[in-house]
Amino acid sequence: MDTRTDRLYLRDLIWGGLWGAMALFLPLLLHPFGLGVHLMPMFLPLLIAASTLRISTALILAVIIPLLSGAATGMPPLYPPVALLMALEGTVMVLWLAYSYRRRGGNPYLCLAAAFLLQRLVRVGFILLARELAELPAGWLLLPALLWGLPGAALQTAVIPPVVSKIRQRFEPGEVSG
Repeated sequence: MDTRTDRLYLRDLIWGGLWGAMALFLPLLLHPFGLGVHLMPMFLPLLIAASTLRISTALILAVIIPLLSGAATGMPPLYPPVALLMALEGTVMVLWLAYSYRRRGGNPYLCLAAAFLLQRLVRVGFILLARELAELPAGWLLLPALLWGLPGAALQTAVIPPVVSKIRQRFEPGEVSG
């Protein structure tokens, strides 16, 4: 490995640890006040990671953090499989941001808005699949699934781009975009 690659791995390890810890900690702060489902605090650091770290690191965080949090705190629950759903949603959002924002250089606000739209589509698809597999009357869950978290999506779409911009200013241009 060369020095630049070593620095990228070390940077991803440090920042990935920070974003992972925040993704575990923020829900603990907000759920007691009933704000977790509305603000989606776990996604905030995961989406910052997707915008600043290598895709492999961001994907690992997107998959592991909801499952680890579910196992350690019960939020999100492992059953019903909300933690699995959030891991899937996070994966789709990370892949979208890696493609649209990082690779294609899209507008960060529009890319984040589209990421949250994709997250909602994954959620609806998951609910419809669960309805078919378990023969549940899940149709009544579709509207809340679309509406819950909208304040958090709006807040995160407003907050993440300036935070990412500040982080990127601290690194050399080629160091973060890899």
